Amino acid sequence: MFRRSGSFVAFHVEGRMPAPRSADFAGAMASQRFRSIEDAASEEASVGWVTPGDPTGDTFELEDLDLDRALWLRIRIDRKRLPAVWLRIRRGQAERSAGRKLSAAERRELKDALMDELLPRVLPAVQLVDVLYDPEQRLALLFGTATGLRDEFRKLWFRTFASDVVESDAGSLARRVGLDAAAERYLDEVSPVPWLRDRRAAAAVRGPRRMVAAGAAAAADDDESAERTAEEAQA
Repeated sequence: MFRRSGSFVAFHVEGRMPAPRSADFAGAMASQRFRSIEDAASEEASVGWVTPGDPTGDTFELEDLDLDRALWLRIRIDRKRLPAVWLRIRRGQAERSAGRKLSAAERRELKDALMDELLPRVLPAVQLVDVLYDPEQRLALLFGTATGLRDEFRKLWFRTFASDVVESDAGSLARRVGLDAAAERYLDEVSPVPWLRDRRAAAAVRGPRRMVAAGAAAAADDDESAERTAEEAQA
C-alpha cells in the first residue's frame, strides 16, 4: 500500500487519454513496461511501468490498477552501477603490485576490466514510485519530489500516452476548483505573477511579446544608425 507519510508533486494531465480501466489504458502502460537489467554487463538504468500487484512489469491486470475513483500506477527504476569500493580495492592492489600510482590510461583499463568481471554479477538498485491518477480531475500525483524523478515521470508519461503532464502549483490548483470572479481577482492580486490558465494562453502571450520585443530592438538599431549617420555628417 501507499506509504504512511511522504511528499508528492501534483501534475495536470493535458491532451487526450485512453479511457481509464480499459484495455487500451493497460496496453499503453504495457508498451512502456519496465524491462530488467539484472544481466546487463554495463552501467545503465531502466525506467518503466509495473503494477502494485506485479513488480516485474510482466502483467498489467486492470484490477491491480483500480483504486475506487482513481488509478494506482507504479514506476520502477533500476540502476546498475559498479560498486566504487571494489574499484578502490582493485586499484590499491594494482598500485601495490606495480610499486607506483597508476596512470590515467591504466586506471581506465582497470575499470573496464572490472566492469566486465563484476557487473554481470551485480544486482541493480531498485526504486518503486507510486502515482495516483484521477481521470475525472485529470490530476496525477507523483509520490516523490526529486528533480530527476519528476523529469523521468514526464518523459515516461509522454512516451506512454502521447500526453503532457504539467506540474501544478497552489495557484493553478485553486483555479481548477471553479472560483467565482471575485476570488479570481483576489488570486491575481495576491499572486507574485498573474497565473495563466493554461499553456496555450501562455504561448499566446509569449508570441506577441516576442514580436513587440523584436520590433523594439529593430527600432532601437535604426535610431542608433541614424544617430551615427548624423554625427558623421556633422564631423
